[in-house]
Amino acid sequence: MLYQLYGLVIDHDAQLSEVLSASQTHVDVRVQKISPHKSFPSPSDWFMNWTLPGGEKWLSCAKMDGGYLLRFDELADFSIDHNGAEIICVPRPGIPEDTIQHLLLDQVLPLVVNLRGGEALHASAVLTSHGVVAFAGPAGSGKSTVAGSLVKEGFPFVSDDCLTLSRKGLDIYAIPAYPGLRLWDDAQEHLFGENGKIKSVAHYTRKLRVDIEEKPESYSTEPKPLRRLYDIVHSPEMDERSDIVIEKLSARDSFMALVRCAFRLDITDRQMLTRQFKFLKRVASAVSVRRLSFRKDFQLLSAVREAILHDLKDLE
Repeated sequence: MLYQLYGLVIDHDAQLSEVLSASQTHVDVRVQKISPHKSFPSPSDWFMNWTLPGGEKWLSCAKMDGGYLLRFDELADFSIDHNGAEIICVPRPGIPEDTIQHLLLDQVLPLVVNLRGGEALHASAVLTSHGVVAFAGPAGSGKSTVAGSLVKEGFPFVSDDCLTLSRKGLDIYAIPAYPGLRLWDDAQEHLFGENGKIKSVAHYTRKLRVDIEEKPESYSTEPKPLRRLYDIVHSPEMDERSDIVIEKLSARDSFMALVRCAFRLDITDRQMLTRQFKFLKRVASAVSVRRLSFRKDFQLLSAVREAILHDLKDLE
């Protein structure tokens, strides 16, 4: 089956329930899932190891003949060829299908975008009358929650966690991902309650996936110019305050904010890093980047939303 995702046409031998079908016949990436009783040889040299906030292993990356191996500890292995054109998934026995789909859509394919020469940001985004507005920040900063707050108020959804970018002339365009918003259970309850289609993201997390209606007023299907990015920063002093602080960043700080939230697979690939840094420098010059700080409190969400909309007025 063919799917459209992150500007790519994906051929997958399993159903991706949230992802839109592709009308093109040209395939960019083929995905195959094989028996969980098979396994890839364990490399001796992992060039990258990511851990969870509690120190548990999460993702390890290694080079292998013809490409890369991504190992999600106790969950699944993903083999990617060096062109980013073929992905082979080997799940661990007993791992649910929704977990494997989440790893593929939200973890592996954003890295494949980078491997194939594209660029993507770890950011959530919505479409406004001024263009696309994105929200970046570390895990747990509230980027999906802020985006969900705007979606609830009628702003079309663009992406959650992975925002693929492309350059068109002097503009930077945001490419829609798929109509699925991932929220912690308490944020989902506050924003949407029992409204809409809700299901689990993966068996190991309390996050829930909110399906966004595939309608123009709910989900933006076409690339649109990216006009502003808010880098959400939490500081301890904000815990005692109820105001929302929005600061315009310098060109240097804008670039560094973009570097922090950019997806990259092979951090040892100097050619890729040079390409990415050049692209992000263009993004920093074309897109206004702001620092957004507020206390984590659902009761402040409406005020955060209004502060953002007021801040966007200078784009008129």
